Amino acid sequence: MTVIEVWPDQDRLSESGHAETILTNARIVTGSECFSGTVRIKNGIIADISRGTTAAANAVDFAGDFLIPGIMDVHTDHLEKHVLPRPGMTWNPVSAAIAYDAQIIAAGTTTVFDSLTVGAGANPERQRLLPLMLDGIREARAHGALRGEHFLHLRCDAEEPDLLGIVPQYLDRPDVRFVTIMDDGPHRNLERFRSIHTHKGRSAAEIETMIAAKGASSDCNHVNRTRLLEMCRERNIACASHDDTTATHIEDAVAAGSSIAEFPITMEAARAARAAGMTAIVGAPNIVAGRSHIGNVSVRELAEHRLFDIICSDYIPASLLRAIWYLPTMPNGPSLPEAVAMGTLNPAQTFGFSDRGEIAIGKRADLVRVSDIDGPIVRSVWRRGQRVL
Repeated sequence: MTVIEVWPDQDRLSESGHAETILTNARIVTGSECFSGTVRIKNGIIADISRGTTAAANAVDFAGDFLIPGIMDVHTDHLEKHVLPRPGMTWNPVSAAIAYDAQIIAAGTTTVFDSLTVGAGANPERQRLLPLMLDGIREARAHGALRGEHFLHLRCDAEEPDLLGIVPQYLDRPDVRFVTIMDDGPHRNLERFRSIHTHKGRSAAEIETMIAAKGASSDCNHVNRTRLLEMCRERNIACASHDDTTATHIEDAVAAGSSIAEFPITMEAARAARAAGMTAIVGAPNIVAGRSHIGNVSVRELAEHRLFDIICSDYIPASLLRAIWYLPTMPNGPSLPEAVAMGTLNPAQTFGFSDRGEIAIGKRADLVRVSDIDGPIVRSVWRRGQRVL
């Protein structure tokens, strides 16, 4: 596992010289309940959890604010927007990585999977940015400038003809924890292909030209998907299907060895994923807005039928916490502990992080103080018991 530097400890020291922090008068959200209590942190680990408050002189009084585990965001492509803030304007990658990290922490995220695209596909600019973004994260980490813990999520474009030549150099990195196979070619769903590119402002004639040009790509895509899944299995890397539209898409993904459905975009696909026992990941912006920005199924509708397990921020870092807060207000929505788990414990368990994701004795003290002021507001963040916000 990649070792990441953190900012200097800002907490008090106990008489033994070890860092100790006491958080009290907090509404503590565990994996199963929410209660008023106190959490004691020692050496970066949750040492004790109790009900009620303490009058200890060094205790941080939460004044009734919520205490939740640090969020684990397994899909956010927001780093790209910091490196390329405007078309043709490439920003310093180290500066971009630090600014991105600060935004992630301010959203309550202590563990993040930086979602970067491998393969040019329909956007060659992304492939140029990939090494810049990786270098930016590496340099910022080396200088101790990152407050969150960063891992890598590769979004592999099956339409890239040279994907199998490009991707191995990235799969062998120690920080790679997640791979998504993206296949948005017209052969997979012709009407959706037209809809997506209409939304992007392309004319009907342009779209039909694209369809004709991509007519022979399905064989390449199939080979890329099959071999990439094999590569991930060989390295024990979690691999997901992407934007599944039909039950057949889910069947194909399961047959190929995938157990994660990232962004099922119809009720049919979501139901099929649940029936197949797949872990389903959805985007928080869809929950907050109540709809997809490109006409996919509303995740609120999926929530009514309990058809997903993990929430990610997708393209708006702050959306994840707001989605967590919204779900318990739905008539058939999850409880607050269940909703919090969708952004903390569930992703931690899915991706093999047994040391975090819940407020429990012995777990890492990755914690977030949240005020409810017409919605959730992040007040403070601790990672490994050190206050980083």
